[in-house]
Amino acid sequence: MTQVRQYVAYLIMPARHGGQMLFSNQAMAIQEKRVQEFITANQKTLLKTFIEMGENHRHRHRWPELEAAVDYCLEHQANLIIGELKNLTHNEAFSKQILRLIGEGRLKSDITPNEFCGEIYCCDQIRVNCSNFAVLVEHAKQQKKMHGDLIKAGLSRSTAKSGNPHASDVISKVNKPKIDNAIVFALMLQPIIDDYHQRGLSQRKMVETLNEEGFTAPEGGHWVLSQLQKVLERIKMNETALSLEKKFMEYRTRQIDDAAIAEALNKVDIPSPKGKAWDVDAVEKVSERIKQINDIIRFNEFVIELMPIIEKYHIDELTEDLFANELQMAGITLPQQQQDSV
Repeated sequence: MTQVRQYVAYLIMPARHGGQMLFSNQAMAIQEKRVQEFITANQKTLLKTFIEMGENHRHRHRWPELEAAVDYCLEHQANLIIGELKNLTHNEAFSKQILRLIGEGRLKSDITPNEFCGEIYCCDQIRVNCSNFAVLVEHAKQQKKMHGDLIKAGLSRSTAKSGNPHASDVISKVNKPKIDNAIVFALMLQPIIDDYHQRGLSQRKMVETLNEEGFTAPEGGHWVLSQLQKVLERIKMNETALSLEKKFMEYRTRQIDDAAIAEALNKVDIPSPKGKAWDVDAVEKVSERIKQINDIIRFNEFVIELMPIIEKYHIDELTEDLFANELQMAGITLPQQQQDSV
């Protein structure tokens, strides 16, 4: 198949509130600059640019310009450059349009050859592409559902005045998707931070550079120093957990307690995440992070393995019983939370 070299750009104008721009026009300038750099560097042809205005969100269709951009791509067999994706894989209406383009949710009314599936390029998250976009969307859906279910369970079991002794356990489970997202975000940002460290950038200069280069903060929007410092702490904890995972498993196999583990690590001069001497609290936190990272890896592997059956479930309109049977026949089992093995 001939490589498609034609592209359509999609930019998002920063939202307005009370007639005032919440963020400066710098965000738009960064998007435009990134798009132009991609087009120039890869010798592509930019056919048209669609800009989503904040005011458009009051329309019946929340993303009218994105819908128009996808329609244009399908009609002209062009690919899509997204100026700033942020965390919009969590937005069902937004994701639905992108899935149309890449052939995962094509409508019967779409005018395009059946074999054409557009590519996407996300300027602020270059690792996101048409191969993994659907998986990211499904992951976001599962996390949202899990979060909502746990909140309902928490509300039914505990109120502010009940003094429920299990309330802390419920809150911990409700917060798990948010914690997992924060850990994954730190893992993805680590190569960029490593590059900044090699260039000798201070933390304040890192904040400035992240904003200049179009990287969004964990919750979207521009970076501030306190956000970066939290991410740096998570990166350090991730590094320590990944580097010590085998050693911690060995300690647990030998049934060594946390105090003895701390003593052993101090003897070999292995730094703790905060750079201080190891204690029981530091050992517990690293053990928990190891389990969290392994849980995330298992869940993502499960979602990737599940995607073909989910697609068949929607296309063939399988019942829940048939869906469960398909899972059993494929040998797919639900991932269990890791036990205290580290």
